[in-house]
Amino acid sequence: MQFHTTDTVCAITGTHPANLKRWMKQGLLTSQQNADEWSNAHLSEIHTLVGLTATGATLNEIRQGQQDASSVKTYGWAARKGDMLWQLEFGTPLSLSRQMHDMSSNYSGDDLIINLLRPLSVWLYADHRQGAARRLDRFEKTVKQQADKVMRVSSRSESSVPLFLEAVSVLDKTEIWLEAIRLTALGFNVAVDSRATGQPAIKTAIHQHHVMWCGAGISQVMQDYYDQQSQDGFPVMLSGPDRNLHFSQTSSSSAA
Repeated sequence: MQFHTTDTVCAITGTHPANLKRWMKQGLLTSQQNADEWSNAHLSEIHTLVGLTATGATLNEIRQGQQDASSVKTYGWAARKGDMLWQLEFGTPLSLSRQMHDMSSNYSGDDLIINLLRPLSVWLYADHRQGAARRLDRFEKTVKQQADKVMRVSSRSESSVPLFLEAVSVLDKTEIWLEAIRLTALGFNVAVDSRATGQPAIKTAIHQHHVMWCGAGISQVMQDYYDQQSQDGFPVMLSGPDRNLHFSQTSSSSAA
């Protein structure tokens, strides 16, 4: 029988070792004889779970479907958005924090951020109804708290790869921390400089990767810095929704 290592399985399926451990603990995967040996049957099960969680199905919904030997019934990401909005409106700080933690545990970093938290952030920033400022403030604080939590845990893992995440420009307070959560879930030990001053941040030699986040364009100074780093052979990349060269240093500082 052919077996695959955890690293191979994660590379093939696009998931993270933490998800595999969680799914195994939840009884959603067939038990292994050895912790780092995954059979082709395991691989098939993992592919299925990756596909189901990508729809927004919770682990409880998936487990119920397995128990009933039927298709998984879920209201998907719309329901997850509703869960978060309810907590932002009525939940205690503890229950809101727990909701964020549970969703972070249920989903891959890409799915959580791309399918739920980023769209929810955009919606909250555009909302001007009664109580909107309070809901947005709670969301911002909860995202930052979750980012701090997962980065702290990752910093204690010997297998995490050091990565420096630098804010070149931002549109809002949450986007750099959402990206930190996403990158941490991919197995990186993320250190963040969120200031977006318009000048290169100071990073240390321990960081094997350098991501420059462009939420609202990039200044000539930062573009020149990126170009020089690339030419010198450093592992640096531009990321974010707006990498156009049109952003002034003055407005960059005010956005932080």
